[in-house]
Amino acid sequence: MRSRFKSIQWKIILIYTLLILVAMEIIWVYLYKSLENYHMNNFDNYLEAQARGISFTLKDNMDAKSLKNVINMYMGPNSNVKYVYILDNKGNILASSTGDRGKMMTPAIVKALSGEIGSEVTDDYNSTGKIKSFAMPVYNSDGKINGVVYISGSLNGIYETLWDVNLILSSATLFAVGITMVLGYILSKTITDPIKEVTKYAQKMAEGNFDVTIKIKSDDEIGKLGEMFNFLSLRLKQTLNDIQGEKNKIEAIIQFMTDGVVATDAKGNIIHYNEAAEKMLNVKLELGMPIEGILNLEKEDAVATMNCGNKVLTVNIAPLKSNQQIEGYVYVLHDITEQHKLDAMRKEFVANVSHELRTPLATIKSYVETLLYSNVDAEYLKRFLKIIDSETDRMTRLVKDLLLLSKMDSEDKNLKFEHKNLNEVIIDVINRLSIEAHKKNQKLIVDLQEVPRHVYIDKDKMEQVIVNLVTNAIKYTPENGMIKVMTEYDENFATFIVEDNGIGIPKEDLPRIFERFYRVDKARSRELGGTGLGLSIVKQIVELHKGEVNIESEVGKGTIVRVKLPYQ
Repeated sequence: MRSRFKSIQWKIILIYTLLILVAMEIIWVYLYKSLENYHMNNFDNYLEAQARGISFTLKDNMDAKSLKNVINMYMGPNSNVKYVYILDNKGNILASSTGDRGKMMTPAIVKALSGEIGSEVTDDYNSTGKIKSFAMPVYNSDGKINGVVYISGSLNGIYETLWDVNLILSSATLFAVGITMVLGYILSKTITDPIKEVTKYAQKMAEGNFDVTIKIKSDDEIGKLGEMFNFLSLRLKQTLNDIQGEKNKIEAIIQFMTDGVVATDAKGNIIHYNEAAEKMLNVKLELGMPIEGILNLEKEDAVATMNCGNKVLTVNIAPLKSNQQIEGYVYVLHDITEQHKLDAMRKEFVANVSHELRTPLATIKSYVETLLYSNVDAEYLKRFLKIIDSETDRMTRLVKDLLLLSKMDSEDKNLKFEHKNLNEVIIDVINRLSIEAHKKNQKLIVDLQEVPRHVYIDKDKMEQVIVNLVTNAIKYTPENGMIKVMTEYDENFATFIVEDNGIGIPKEDLPRIFERFYRVDKARSRELGGTGLGLSIVKQIVELHKGEVNIESEVGKGTIVRVKLPYQ
């Protein structure tokens, strides 16, 4: 209902009705005031004339006996006079139509005693309504004021007449408003019906139907509007078809691009994106979603690099401008993860190898120079050659481990998986390493559960894991220590555990223990022949098997390493 009254049709009706209503009100007020002034002037003239007549009659004739007769003469049945009072020049009532006695003073009487005609409107104390009163001085032959005539008339008749006029005018106003509403409705309908038809067809156009045509019924402004609407419909259909064709071409190109594309408006809300962008950002994009928080980049940068999870992306940013105003931005994403990874691996390899090879090379060089340029006896010669041999072995192990890591980094998809009994693999390794434990008089305990099912592993790589873990336990466990190798099996995982009571690992070093070349005690590790790559190799191989490795350790109490392998 509220929306109906907001329509043009009802606005036209309302305007016409208000115009007529305002016009009638103006006429009403003007006519009412004119009639009121007319009747009031006539009534004033009448009362003044009556007062003048009584004053003239009483000139030199203020005899109390004749006063009553004069009052009765002016209080006839057809007279509009309601009250008559005759007062002396002191304000004392000599005679009255009501029989009142005493002294009477009003502003009009005081004015009459001063020689002027006084008038006033007061409440009628004998009935409801208003009365109009005139006070006229009475002169004697000498021109002196002998008294005052105070005459009053009721205004009720005038106001009753004006009330009747109000009823007539209100009825006329209501009738005029009714006629105006009917005529306004007919007139507005002739204007709004064509507009409603245009609106209906415009809605169909908004819904995508551009085949609509309006029937032209007149040659006026409304008819011209219909003609322009039909022309607009035809041109809009042609334009949209052209735009849709170009849009389909652009969307096809963008959708099948390997680079990610995201377009935003000036406020940073997404207005377009392709599937490649979702994959690179690993986020489900939606139209209208703010780009802030997804791409935290400065728009002033033309090219930027960002990390997104495990990916490294370069982002090219280009503003969309129209009339020198920026209306949005286009972000083109390029995945450089592999390139970045290769660069990082190259830098890390060069830095780590340089660092690890520097010490043994310096040692070898110093001893070789000593042997070349100094006279060394046979005992020292043999000792120096053993040191050189030891350092050479350490460099050989280092290069071997580096080659193994490099091979796993580049050929991680070429593992030779097969179903194997994990207990048998562990026993083979323990048999080879038991001699090393025996040399340090260490107790090597093997506690293997019964195998419920085989694991799917690369046997050679898994042997490398077991060798590295058990070798570490032997190296960092003092003589007469204990090393325990166990297996556990559940429905989802096969777990093997290497536990020792060696020197342990400080708590602050545990998070970095799997980093390449990281050593807890560098001097001791080198002394024992460690390269700092053993646990990195373990983690790399276990992750290639989709497993996980965890270490628990406490300084002075020992270390427990758990490797969980899925059955797959």
